[in-house]
Amino acid sequence: MTATLHTPADAPAEVVDDEPTTAARPASRALRLVLLALLTLLGAVLVLVVAVPRVLGLVPLTILSGSMEPTLPVGSQVFVDPVESAEQAREEVTVGSIITVMPRPDDPTLVTHRVVAIEQDVSGRPVWTTKGDANGGVDDWEVTQTQLRGVVRYHVPWVGYVASSMSQTDKNTVVRWSAGALFVYAAYQLLAAWRGRHRGGRHAA
Repeated sequence: MTATLHTPADAPAEVVDDEPTTAARPASRALRLVLLALLTLLGAVLVLVVAVPRVLGLVPLTILSGSMEPTLPVGSQVFVDPVESAEQAREEVTVGSIITVMPRPDDPTLVTHRVVAIEQDVSGRPVWTTKGDANGGVDDWEVTQTQLRGVVRYHVPWVGYVASSMSQTDKNTVVRWSAGALFVYAAYQLLAAWRGRHRGGRHAA
């Protein structure tokens, strides 16, 4: 009777799987997606709150009352395009526009309401009637060119709470850290993709 001996070369090679476990892979992928969503949201907010206003010269203001709800919730930050001439006012301030005004010359309080009617004074200059969306009646003042400060271009909900509590230095710090976080995440994604290709090529060999 002849016995067959298996040499080490005949023994099956042990394969070590260095891939993440099946259970770990979906969790890791979900975590990356959540992180990506958060960073994308943060980046979009920073663009709207910091970059766009700087480029377009918009003035940020925080909504402190509910007179324009639900259009402009309390705590929103509106971005106002200053109106600097009568011609610009005629072209850009129409019925339905949301404008920021200083109703009374002896009170620096600004009000952001919607234009509901336009008339002309004896000199032919426009006079705007405004109203808060949540108010029952029109405002008890008429807006002239002197009182008009600008037209609201867009708003970002709830950001005003944070912006009002931060100095300009704090805002600049947040921008730098956020930009750094986005850069680190992009580098991590590139590294993960490179490692995936490298691992795939090693298994194929």
